[in-house]
Amino acid sequence: MKKLMERLMKRNKKKGQSLVEYGLILALVAVIAIAALQLLGDRVQKSATTAGNTVQSASDNAAKTYCDKIKGTLNSSGQCIVP
Repeated sequence: MKKLMERLMKRNKKKGQSLVEYGLILALVAVIAIAALQLLGDRVQKSATTAGNTVQSASDNAAKTYCDKIKGTLNSSGQCIVP
């Protein structure tokens, strides 16, 4: 019985060590991810803003071209009014 208890305790100790190691790795990955976001955050924001502005501009141009083609007038809310 004593040997069985010793085996169980060793097994639990190994599982505990593994769990602690995984926790430390997870913490390290989290710190690296936060640091990367801090360093690259401004670049990502600028890129997203540029992409959004480009899409908006293309959409506005497409709406204007379509409205001109059907002889309509584009109002301030982006709706094409056809007389």
